[in-house]
Amino acid sequence: MRVTLDTNQLVRALMRPPELATFVMAWASRRITVVCSPLLLAEYQRILDTPGIAELIYPELRRIFLSQLAAEMEMINPSHIPPVCRDPDDDKVIATAVFGLVDYLVTADEDLRAQPVVELLGHEGIQLTTIDELMLLL
Repeated sequence: MRVTLDTNQLVRALMRPPELATFVMAWASRRITVVCSPLLLAEYQRILDTPGIAELIYPELRRIFLSQLAAEMEMINPSHIPPVCRDPDDDKVIATAVFGLVDYLVTADEDLRAQPVVELLGHEGIQLTTIDELMLLL
């Protein structure tokens, strides 16, 4: 199973160690492949460094994610990032999912759940899910 994580769901997973453990075990056992792009990884790092967010995550989990788990991601470079979403910052997430040939885009972002985006992703065979729903699939 190939997945791209929107930043909001990555933060949610890091804030909940028991659920994160399930996710990491599935990742380590190669039941899932996390697909990312340099732009999306830069966003992860920027958001995880935000003081209000950093306070909500155990420092050790943040360190492990940035130093070890990020290295395990399959990195792709979208050939281009077309404007699709109402929020242009979300276009890199969509492009990563589409060019990374993922099965699931893990998000709770309403802009990514807008009908035009859902139709585009559906046409590419990509389903939207949340981190909670993904945990049930695992």
